[in-house]
Amino acid sequence: MKYQEKYSLTDENISYFSKQFEILITGKREGDERHSYFKNSLKNFKGKYYSLDVCDLADKFYYKIENYDGKLLEEGIDKSLIPDLQKLIKRENFQGAKICIDITTLKQGVLFLLIKLLINNHKPARLFVAYTEPKEYKRRAHRTIGEIEEFDLYEQIIGSSNSVPGFIKQRSSNDILLVSPIGFDSQRLQTIYENLKPKEIIPIVGFPSFVPGWNITAIKANFMILKSAECFDAVKTCESASPFKLFDLLTKIFHRYNGQYDIYISPLGTRPHCLGAAIFATKNPSAYLIYDFPVEKKYRSKEVLKTNIYNISKYIS
Repeated sequence: MKYQEKYSLTDENISYFSKQFEILITGKREGDERHSYFKNSLKNFKGKYYSLDVCDLADKFYYKIENYDGKLLEEGIDKSLIPDLQKLIKRENFQGAKICIDITTLKQGVLFLLIKLLINNHKPARLFVAYTEPKEYKRRAHRTIGEIEEFDLYEQIIGSSNSVPGFIKQRSSNDILLVSPIGFDSQRLQTIYENLKPKEIIPIVGFPSFVPGWNITAIKANFMILKSAECFDAVKTCESASPFKLFDLLTKIFHRYNGQYDIYISPLGTRPHCLGAAIFATKNPSAYLIYDFPVEKKYRSKEVLKTNIYNISKYIS
């Protein structure tokens, strides 16, 4: 059965979507204007809110459960992401529920594992994802000569030496193809490339981008690694706001190269692309998921562009 996969949140459909979910899952970066935008828009929501967070190394886990009226029901501190996230999902009866995950400020360490658990194990009746796009990212106040980055997005990068929780795989001796949606940081792809030493690399640029010109900003930021890896001809484009199109693109790449390489997916671009990569790695367990766990700035964007809602129910196993 075909159904609409992507919606834009509007004044006309806010009331409808307020009644479509029993559970709303969010991140915890409350200083960001976009963090609470979707939650606050759902005026008629009568379910529970689950705020999820992890530490910088993505192993320690925090959660807060609130009723729709803001009443605190429960709080969990200093838990282990594995197995405590799955224990929470099982105890709270996520299976068979109508769930929406707002990934706007949800850390990727939680996002990757949460998607896998819901798609493969604790299957909801419906699974939606919301993402609020920024109108502008915070720019660097002072740029030194030769500095490439335009935006001030991260406190630090933890690195890719830590495995992605829920996607740990033993590395083989096969040649590696690195497939990576890229973002605005000049060092992230460079560092992963140097550590992984892939035989080939396919960068993916978000286009159309949230804001016109951001695709060019991403290419400029990653120009040196694209040049040194001699992979300009391999660059692919994929709509920045579409996890579905990224999933389809990864599927085409996987089917073409799976017999030649071990395929590593490193989503360094938009959160919708991180979502698409998480779904793909969940549905294709022979692929590798690699991530470098950046510590994001608390205040990293300005104003809201729009909110998209994705119906990803079709991927539930």
